[in-house]
Amino acid sequence: MELRSLRYFLAVAREENMTEAANVLHVTQPTLSRQIADLERELGVELFERTNRSCVLTTDGMRLRQRTEEILSLVEQTEMEMAERELGIMGNIRIGAGETRAIRTVLDVFAGLRRDHPDVTIELYTGNADAVEERLERGLLDFALLLEPVNLEKYEWERMPGEDRMGVCVDADGAWGKLEVVTPADLARMSLLLSSRTTNKAMDLAAWSSGAIDPEALDVVGRYDLIGNASHLLRSGVACAMGIDHLFQVDGDSGLRFIPLDPPCSIASYLVWKKYRLRSRACDEFLRRMREALG
Repeated sequence: MELRSLRYFLAVAREENMTEAANVLHVTQPTLSRQIADLERELGVELFERTNRSCVLTTDGMRLRQRTEEILSLVEQTEMEMAERELGIMGNIRIGAGETRAIRTVLDVFAGLRRDHPDVTIELYTGNADAVEERLERGLLDFALLLEPVNLEKYEWERMPGEDRMGVCVDADGAWGKLEVVTPADLARMSLLLSSRTTNKAMDLAAWSSGAIDPEALDVVGRYDLIGNASHLLRSGVACAMGIDHLFQVDGDSGLRFIPLDPPCSIASYLVWKKYRLRSRACDEFLRRMREALG
């Protein structure tokens, strides 16, 4: 496969129309149609369901679109890194993070870097630890901010200052809104939304409760990746969500309240990056400043 063919394919996938994609690419519609047909023959699959007005991705087409976006992102990043050798500190720094207040330190460091080097940009990806770590492994991120537990043997890393307090986010006016702390007995009676993280569980509830809680016996309403997506469900009183303190969706007049666990439980966060990977000058400078900020 040629990169040009992949770029043509991605344009059609985004526009969902051969003529409009041809206009975006500044090629003729017959040329574009021929390139897509050649790509389909090369791969031995049909990438689009075609009608007179649109081109809709097939299942195979959706798979190729995901891979194409990753491939072209890596190509663009490589081109920028090569250009930096001549042009100085510039280019994109790709950072993935879950919901943790440690992101403020990361962004403060980037802000200082940006002020000194206006040609440096940032690409922020937000997701749970599984999704962020997967993108880091595939080379789509330069750095990842992960809540423990983290397999630090796989990475180079810096521990972030402070820890995030674990607790339960509830409807402030609901049945649980008056609690000062959430005990194992309280948690066992709640209808819960839990983290969708599966690679490393964010918290061992059996250990935290000294065996009082059987995780399999909990009333689990569902799972979530980011608390903002689940906040409306929490306000309805249908469920409470296990999570960490100091998330903006729970601040102020959101109608939600964070209640810490008792016994108390806090988790650390780490900025990690892949071992033995060549970094751009922008990433090196960001890392130098980050280490300086962390003391």
